[in-house]
Amino acid sequence: MDPYLEKLRENRLKLTSQRTAVLDLFHKDNSTKTPYSVHKELKKKLPHIGLPTVYRVLEELKEIGIMVQIPSEDRQLYYGLCHLPGEKHHHHFVCRKCKKIQEVPHCNLKTVSTFVQKRLGAVVESHSMQIEGLCAGCK
Repeated sequence: MDPYLEKLRENRLKLTSQRTAVLDLFHKDNSTKTPYSVHKELKKKLPHIGLPTVYRVLEELKEIGIMVQIPSEDRQLYYGLCHLPGEKHHHHFVCRKCKKIQEVPHCNLKTVSTFVQKRLGAVVESHSMQIEGLCAGCK
């Protein structure tokens, strides 16, 4: 769990009981969860934690690269732990069936940026990409 704690320190976020509880929850069972399911599980340890706090913590962790947010066809947001939080830029593969997240340590932004610049005359400043399909266990 050290890379996650280091990422919090790098981003000047305190190690609060709420953040610790969220990280522990995801680190222990390594599955994806909705904010509601996170809230339900955390209420057992932290009876006074509110759903808005859970949403805020998940969003903070997403913003610094610890969590991956997965929009789903059922209009739910799922969150999962990124397993390369301290590594260089990478993307994620998300299984549409089981919601498992796998890191893809490859990015072809340079090729796409060159294409955009030549074809559109524009400059790419940033991007985000999520790859979806069925994982080896679900196909």
